Amino acid sequence: MKAPFLETPRDKLIHFVYGTFVSFFLIALFSEIGFLISIAIFLGKEFIYDKLMKKGTPEINDFVYSSIPAMLFIIMKNL
Repeated sequence: MKAPFLETPRDKLIHFVYGTFVSFFLIALFSEIGFLISIAIFLGKEFIYDKLMKKGTPEINDFVYSSIPAMLFIIMKNL
């Protein structure tokens, strides 16, 4: 049996890694506002850059994979 992360598409892992870097710095600097900014960046990338500008393929899962680190960081920060 393979581990689930080995079957995750490369594109989703890239979104997760970029989401980690972006959200870590924004949340470290601005706390809850940084969380909201990072979510806005991830949503804007999918909606504006991918959909409106037609520079990529907009996918809700890309947004989810980018946002997971932000959600984890804000939870850990508020424990």
